[in-house]
Amino acid sequence: MYWKRTRQIVEQNGNQPARSQLADGRLLFLLSCLWVLILSGTTLHADTVHQVHFKGTDAELDVYTIKGTEPGPTLLLLGGIQGDEPGGYLAADLYADLTLKKGSLIVVPRANFLSIVENSRGANGDMNRKFAGETASTDRDAAVVAIIKELMRQSDFFLNLHDGSGYYAPRWESPVRNPLRFGQSIIADTDQFTRPDGKTIDMAGIVRRVLEKVNPQISDSGHVFRFNNHRTPSKDTPHKEQRLSATYHALTKVGIPAFGIETSKDISDYRIRVRYQTMVVNAFLDEVGIVPDTPRMYLETPYLKYLVVSVNGRTPIVLTGQDVFKVQAGDTISIVHIESNYSRGITARIQGPDRRFNDLNREIAVTKNTVIEVRKDRFLVARIPVEISPSRSQASADMHFEPKLQYFCVRVNDRTFAVEPGEELTVIRGDTVVIMDPKTNLHQADEKGVRIDLRGFQADSSTYNREDRGHHINTATDLQDKYGRHRGRETVFALQAKLNNKVFGESYIAVSEPSLEYLVFKESQGGTFVVYPGDKLELPGNKELQVVDIKTNCPESPPLFLTMSGRTVRWQHSGSAGIDSSKLPSNETPMDITRNGRSLGRIWLKQGDDFRVSSYGNQLRVPVPVKYQ
Repeated sequence: MYWKRTRQIVEQNGNQPARSQLADGRLLFLLSCLWVLILSGTTLHADTVHQVHFKGTDAELDVYTIKGTEPGPTLLLLGGIQGDEPGGYLAADLYADLTLKKGSLIVVPRANFLSIVENSRGANGDMNRKFAGETASTDRDAAVVAIIKELMRQSDFFLNLHDGSGYYAPRWESPVRNPLRFGQSIIADTDQFTRPDGKTIDMAGIVRRVLEKVNPQISDSGHVFRFNNHRTPSKDTPHKEQRLSATYHALTKVGIPAFGIETSKDISDYRIRVRYQTMVVNAFLDEVGIVPDTPRMYLETPYLKYLVVSVNGRTPIVLTGQDVFKVQAGDTISIVHIESNYSRGITARIQGPDRRFNDLNREIAVTKNTVIEVRKDRFLVARIPVEISPSRSQASADMHFEPKLQYFCVRVNDRTFAVEPGEELTVIRGDTVVIMDPKTNLHQADEKGVRIDLRGFQADSSTYNREDRGHHINTATDLQDKYGRHRGRETVFALQAKLNNKVFGESYIAVSEPSLEYLVFKESQGGTFVVYPGDKLELPGNKELQVVDIKTNCPESPPLFLTMSGRTVRWQHSGSAGIDSSKLPSNETPMDITRNGRSLGRIWLKQGDDFRVSSYGNQLRVPVPVKYQ
């Protein structure tokens, strides 16, 4: 059995590890095994290391180091060094989740995050003109440039992704197509470069072979790429400023091939520019011998799922993009979490005189109406109005509000849900549930009298008086099923909001029993097939199988584990675990799929003469083929 290993995020300026944002979703890529570690003792190392430099500052820098299962060259991929070029940084971001069969990638999606959010070339000058000599220590960009230089020294190739003006052409064709334009070109500082050790780098030859791969894929003849030789070392070059650039430093000081990929800003749809960038990057990976799995090469429109916001240090509440956030003058609000369909490049700002880079986890005192703006890089995702409500003393003494629940705020493992009245939230037995503050129409003073009651849970102690908020409720051990409503393999518990012992809002939490539905295996030299719980799988001694998918009724968190012969591995993604039949005994050996220490299902494996599956009723059958779209 083998599996992928993923390291935790390391913060460069702090001791506390950040929560990993590396996806471990079960994407069904029917490809060869990527990152494996064989339980028998033969180890093939594969790591993704995510480092966060200057976390929480406007110079925050994410670096992803991705290593394949086979050794090979290392390519540094840089985006966003100039913040008004989304084609470059959005394309680079797609590669942060890449997995590799061979070679290594160092991905820096947003070299200049503040400039990206501000949509400016450089908030503190052009960072791509600060690579000659030593950058002044008083310059905000100095530390970032120093890290990029160090990453160059760890690399064999360097690509810097940009959007450029117009369309490069070797001869003058028009004001937008001429030798001084940059767009739709691959830039090199020279056609041939001889290093101090005498080795000559054929820059022109590399670009020519890349163009032969890329341009046939482009249907618009006006968008094909061209080789743009800046002749930067030459006395008569029109691009003397490039001697200060990142690519020139990488080539002349580090001695590695370095290229700028420029898509045209005149292509108004940035998504097309991103697609062109990925075409070129993929061609370079092929050229240098780095073998990837396919990264996600499409861009979803960013949207806000919800914000988690705390007021005056109280239990956080959930806000959606359609809410109006009402507070009292002088209240301190803190944005605790941003949930979007993207995990990187997301910021939230509370409008005010102090234009901060990002207000996430900052405490901000609100004295007048304002707005929370959520952005994905430079793109506005949501605006949530923050309005000052009249104080209790200002409210009419005889004014009556009929209490109304808008939603419960329920945290399940590491995700937070807004559950509206009458809705049912399904969790899996063993999940940890925390009931947080609900959203109501009540004034803050009246909300203190609200009691939350999860039927079937008995609180021993709480920061709240005689109620169920704030507890980490283990749904396997802390709920009394006799207070729930049984429905097949589920038990449904009422979640009630009460005021003066009267229920004014009710939702439901359905606790479902975890179960394994099936596993999907793939032969190393064959197709895919399904094995069900209780099945017995017999394998010849020369078979290697990858676990392509584990289908359960469980969400992705907490993770699944595979246990066999006393050894346990964490299920990560398609191809991250598998079976080496040469290590199997001749007697049947169980393999369990577990979650939170509970077995969801078991199959049996043994080494034999034939490749076959038998059901738990001992009926022989051939493997059932399965195909994914």
